[in-house]
Amino acid sequence: MSKFRFKFESVKKVKEAFEKKAQKELAQIDLIITKHQELRQKLEDEINDLRNSAYKKRMNIAELQFIGGYDNVLRKQIEMQTEVISQLKKKRDKKIEEVVVKTKERKIMNQLEETYKENFYKDINLSEMKNFDEIAVQNFNKAKK
Repeated sequence: MSKFRFKFESVKKVKEAFEKKAQKELAQIDLIITKHQELRQKLEDEINDLRNSAYKKRMNIAELQFIGGYDNVLRKQIEMQTEVISQLKKKRDKKIEEVVVKTKERKIMNQLEETYKENFYKDINLSEMKNFDEIAVQNFNKAKK
């Protein structure tokens, strides 16, 4: 009995490699998004700490102006981080679509392989049945003589 070999095995492996690559890229994008969100949260916490410290102690006008300027700088950085996060989320959505397509392609190749394997074993079983039938006919003919 011969062994089953899928004739599109190399194509299947390439599809699997592309899927893994796309999944890895998606994970990297998620990691970058998380880092930017953490940075934005740190900036927001710093603004809150700055305001709390300004309320707790007495300050002169120069210090208040400095804190106000620093507050504005932090807000601009938060806006920039928010923009970067939104761009990364768009990129992430595109990558998710790509991963879905690659996964579908891999599943199609797996189904194709299963279909080929089933047909292969059906053909082998059919040929074995023909051989058994032929042996049975020969034995019947020998017994008749």
